[in-house]
Amino acid sequence: MYNVLCLTGFILLLSACHARDAGTGATQHNPAPAPEAEGRRPAIVPASPNQKPPTDTVAFEEAFGRFFAALQTQDTALLNTFISPKEGFWLIEQPGAVPAYSHYIRVQDVKRQYQGQPFVSIAAQMQTCALQRHPFPAFDCAGTDNGGSGYAEDGCFYTSGAAFRQNDMWKYASLPHQQEQQVQQLQQRVLRSVLHTYTSFRFHFGYDGSQWQLLFVDLRVPCSA
Repeated sequence: MYNVLCLTGFILLLSACHARDAGTGATQHNPAPAPEAEGRRPAIVPASPNQKPPTDTVAFEEAFGRFFAALQTQDTALLNTFISPKEGFWLIEQPGAVPAYSHYIRVQDVKRQYQGQPFVSIAAQMQTCALQRHPFPAFDCAGTDNGGSGYAEDGCFYTSGAAFRQNDMWKYASLPHQQEQQVQQLQQRVLRSVLHTYTSFRFHFGYDGSQWQLLFVDLRVPCSA
């Protein structure tokens, strides 16, 4: 009888152990990954500060080179990329004793005072020359007597445009008051002035924060009035 009781107790003990193991679960699940700590999120890199406009010598000379090449090939589409569709540019001529100002948005709309010629007609008069930063040379009307340009030096020169910003010849053009104000405001944005001595043509450029823009073209010829 004792042996039977021991055997029965042993069987009951095994059954209890098996039930406990089944209760704990035979399939194990990996614990869910802990959420990433707030402080460990990838850092946001701030945007770089705006760079200063490339008003250095090389940047402007490259831009003017593209402008001059477009003028020589009469590429009006490329020329228009140098003109603000909002501000446009002013063409200055002198058909008589006083200067004449004309405002345009597109170069193909230009009709010069001289025989109504288009803007690109000036290319025929402008020979290629190397652009260099240099004060504009002195001019003497006597130097034009024998076909000379009248300038102490010949070439293509450019300056900071300070002299043109102070120019007040618009006073003599009989412009409406509103246009006088527009001209004055736009003059203050000129940062580079280019002189082509062989023609006396001058080109005045400003910078809009991303590219150089043509603001004024002065086709007046000294001593011609």
